[in-house]
Amino acid sequence: METVELIQKDPVEGSREFTLDNDEVHYVINSPLRNDALSVALNVLEPEPKAMGSILAFISQVNKEPLVELLVDNPDKETFDQFVETLQQRIAEEDFSRFRVPDKGVNVNVERLEESIDMLRQHVDSTEIEPLLSAMAVLQTKPKDVQCQRNVADAFNELGFVQGQVLTYAPYITYLLSSSGD
Repeated sequence: METVELIQKDPVEGSREFTLDNDEVHYVINSPLRNDALSVALNVLEPEPKAMGSILAFISQVNKEPLVELLVDNPDKETFDQFVETLQQRIAEEDFSRFRVPDKGVNVNVERLEESIDMLRQHVDSTEIEPLLSAMAVLQTKPKDVQCQRNVADAFNELGFVQGQVLTYAPYITYLLSSSGD
């Protein structure tokens, strides 16, 4: 994986150097108020940063504290946005709990998918899983469409605590979304 760097300088905040290397982000902050050097594993960070004034912070999944703080649009908007986008992508890649569909897609067994939809409608409150049910219904009509497969994975990943119920009544989803495309 390519190493990506971001160097930020500010008259008040001092200098900040961030290096995104494999599964960690390393940073060095030198300012009048603090001098820090730290490495943060990407798998502990929330993929969506929080704006806090002139700071964009990547938050810990564990204690919800900011672990990586970037000066917004520094050194310039384009460089900043590219670094943030790359960091978000790498964080998502490190989140092993999220289902993903490989580039070549997966083989969908339409009968098992239909059975899963039926079981979910019978046993889980459909208002809690409507985006997933909708994505699965579209996938039924287009089983080879990789984007439809990704839509199912995304809908499942966004469910929160209801994921356990879904997997109980539709275990095919685990097979479908964790397969290697075979």
